[in-house]
Amino acid sequence: MRVQVLYFQDCPNHLPTVGLVKDAVAGLGLDAPVEEIEVKRPDEAQRLQFLGSPSVRVNGVDIEPAARGRTDFGFCCRTYNGQGIPPRALVEQALKGCGPSSGDACCAPSVSSPSARTGGRTERWAALGSVISAVVASACCWLPLLFLAFGLSAAGASAMFERVRPFFLLVAAGLLGTGFYLSYVRKESCEPGQACGVPNLKLRRFNRAMLWVAAAVVIAVALFPYYAGVLVGGATEALAGQEGTGLPTMTLTVKGMTCEACAAHIQKELAKVPGVKRASVRYDQGQAAVAFDPHSPPDTKALLDAAERAGYKAMLAVDAGKKS
Repeated sequence: MRVQVLYFQDCPNHLPTVGLVKDAVAGLGLDAPVEEIEVKRPDEAQRLQFLGSPSVRVNGVDIEPAARGRTDFGFCCRTYNGQGIPPRALVEQALKGCGPSSGDACCAPSVSSPSARTGGRTERWAALGSVISAVVASACCWLPLLFLAFGLSAAGASAMFERVRPFFLLVAAGLLGTGFYLSYVRKESCEPGQACGVPNLKLRRFNRAMLWVAAAVVIAVALFPYYAGVLVGGATEALAGQEGTGLPTMTLTVKGMTCEACAAHIQKELAKVPGVKRASVRYDQGQAAVAFDPHSPPDTKALLDAAERAGYKAMLAVDAGKKS
């Protein structure tokens, strides 16, 4: 008689099952060594038609009648009527050459369970969704730069995105939290007749790497309004330092700016107004200074309209005639 216990490494039910089988063999007075076979790879599981750990076979036949006709395989934990160790009666009946008329199938016929595959997809969608939410949340700041690059007007879009920014940041944080929970906290449950899939380690590493990359992107995008000034500040300061010292200036109070990127957008529109020699916008002060040719000063309404075209409301703060 040939008695085998098939298992994979670190299976908690492996040694208890071996002990149970040896005890059953001795109790029946049989002279049959118990062979332990470790299944190390999915290809071995397929070749041996391994139905889960632990699996017990007598003369190459599974002790569970319901599993004997199966030709699939599963690199997973195995349950017997909801338990991880086969009943002693089931082992003894198989050793005697007979078995019960019913029993639970051990696990699903696949290397990874459907729930594991679904969980992996959920993690990836959570990561992608969090990045998209963060990008939308910071649109109040990068949208003016995009419009500036294409010579378009934000037309108040940045202010609208500023209002919904907290909501999208919460969505991004929630999606990231869900992804990390699924990847690091949630464990596969093992129910009767279900698979306790051993996770695909490569897929798990990929999902976790993707989550961390997404987290870094979300943080970078979410904080964009706070460091956008570093990106556009150089150009703003360069314009402020151009020739024009000694020219009369007008100072406008600008409302609706949400970050330094807005300042660059308004500055470009003001510079287009006829008569303007130099425009400088300070986000931190909420003001725009316009230096102009005293012989052909710009129309005040044209300046206010230029700010409005950029999507912001401006009003005259200081009359013309002061020196910069």
